[in-house]
Amino acid sequence: MKSIFLYLAFLTCFYQPKLLAVCATLIKGPLAIDVQQCKAIQPEQTFTRTDSKYNFIQDLPPANRTAFLDTYRGLLIRGKVARSSAVRTGLTREKGALNGERILAYVQPSSAPLNCQAILSRRIQATIDEVCCEGGGEAPCLLGSSYMLKQIQVVAEAAGNGGPGQKGGGVAQTAMTLMGKEDYKGAIVVLEKARSQKTIDLQGLYLLASAYRETDRCSTALPLLEIIYSKMESNKSASEDEEYVRNGTLLYARCHSMLNQPGEAVMALQAFLIEPKKFKKEINASLHHPDFGWIRTDKQYIRYVESAKRALEKDVP
Repeated sequence: MKSIFLYLAFLTCFYQPKLLAVCATLIKGPLAIDVQQCKAIQPEQTFTRTDSKYNFIQDLPPANRTAFLDTYRGLLIRGKVARSSAVRTGLTREKGALNGERILAYVQPSSAPLNCQAILSRRIQATIDEVCCEGGGEAPCLLGSSYMLKQIQVVAEAAGNGGPGQKGGGVAQTAMTLMGKEDYKGAIVVLEKARSQKTIDLQGLYLLASAYRETDRCSTALPLLEIIYSKMESNKSASEDEEYVRNGTLLYARCHSMLNQPGEAVMALQAFLIEPKKFKKEINASLHHPDFGWIRTDKQYIRYVESAKRALEKDVP
């Protein structure tokens, strides 16, 4: 059995493209997350034969391929970190890492009995263990996340859903529930109605743009994201909107990348380099998010990557 997994590791390393850099920081420890979206991963469907970047999986011997796919038979969730005692280690050390941030994380197969119905719109307590995804294919790296969740317990209703200290209901909560069920078209209908009635806020604009991105309509999302990005440029946003300004600016760059507009994407990403310590999470995402694969060989993006890595390396205690 050991030899099989060694062989699997060898093949994974051989077929996956490698980057020269290594992970500067990693996050581990306990935290609580309000789960807003959840999806059960079916790896045979997720890693389709039609996408060439997954060819290495098909090249594995049948037994090894099954073993590899089995590591991805878990849940992919998106939610807001409500409380964190996790520690960021490496070049920088930070206690309470990710606190207050919205993250994408993978629930490993051993926790699969906690299906989406059990955790959606709930607050869960878990241990996060970040995986170094610098060119590797181990779970959860192929899902656009480096965060693995273990030892999960459901502790309460999620905040914003009748949970602790926040009011439930509202357009945003309805939209997040629909998006959690991957009903992006339904979320778009709800949010566009609020937009037509001029009752949509910055969070709603971000969710609407996200729903358009999930349905491969970045050209429709960009005018919405322009509004959010203008807040980043002017540095004028309420404290409660900061999360959506950050995420919206990153999504703005991602959509430009998806439309093969590297100049516009890099221009937006440069905003994060003004304060690299403050925007460390967004800078790391700009280096690793699969949406930027479309411009990864562009000279402007390559220069940005070099600048971003230097900025992160300077942030050493």
